[in-house]
Amino acid sequence: MNLSFLKFHRHLFLILLLVITSIVAITTHLGTLKEASELDWFDAVGEAGITLVTLVWIFFILISRPSGKVTNLLFVGLTLTHVSMLLDFIDEFYFYTSDSAWLGTIESLPAPVGMIIMSVALYWWHQEQMSINAQLRNTERYYRDHSLTDFVTGLYSAKYMKNQLQREIINAGIHQQSFVMMLIDIRKFDSFNRKYGDQQGDTLLRETAQLILMNLRDEDLACRYASDRFIILMPNTSVQTAQTVATHIEQAIANLAFKIGNSAAAQYQHVTSCVMECNGEDEYLNVLDKLNDRMLATKHDINNQASPNQLIHSKDVA
Repeated sequence: MNLSFLKFHRHLFLILLLVITSIVAITTHLGTLKEASELDWFDAVGEAGITLVTLVWIFFILISRPSGKVTNLLFVGLTLTHVSMLLDFIDEFYFYTSDSAWLGTIESLPAPVGMIIMSVALYWWHQEQMSINAQLRNTERYYRDHSLTDFVTGLYSAKYMKNQLQREIINAGIHQQSFVMMLIDIRKFDSFNRKYGDQQGDTLLRETAQLILMNLRDEDLACRYASDRFIILMPNTSVQTAQTVATHIEQAIANLAFKIGNSAAAQYQHVTSCVMECNGEDEYLNVLDKLNDRMLATKHDINNQASPNQLIHSKDVA
């Protein structure tokens, strides 16, 4: 049993002890003890049980909750209910003169007031739990998604991309619709990594990933495929639209003034991109092979037809 919350409720236990002591002192002082023959032991045992149970409820509330409004309301409501039960229990052993008859009159008053207060407390407790549950769902979603994201870039991982690609292929086959895949490759990334180190390489990957995300639509899914390659799944998209998005991404990255450490000199990077339409007829591994072949062909065309510093976009369409 975890009793760590008890240290926050010492004042409440003190209040409870003071209330019980005061009631017992007042009733025993003003009342007259009944003869044994006048006692109804069956009622006494039943009322003693109820009185004890309310104390147990108070105890478990205080060891289960931190201090705060809800805890205080629950404590007040249960304490008032306990007062009624305690007065009713003591009434089995004492009778009061006409001057003290008010004790018997008020014994049933604290309980309904306490129940009203507890009802309010339970409402706020419900609201509290709804908020906690929402936070737990968000936390669980974060960790579930985090396990499927790439540590360096924050994009979805290749594993997650492959799962989503399989779903897109199935949906395309069922609904007779195509989707588009885009592959982006950072040019000469290996040389950059060797020259400036892995830490700068990771920073470049992160900034490149952010620029990719900034140029995508809400329905697009960006993933880090491998090393310096990124794949974007684009459902319900035409090849022309995907090429336009790819051009925007290329231009954004080409204008990124990447600075190494404390150096004021900017390093400008370029990427190669290609797009491919998929209709759901191939397995996902075949789709990835075709996409990689498309990238190799695009790079070959760039090497043969343009200088390395010229920004060129693949016009190939599957």
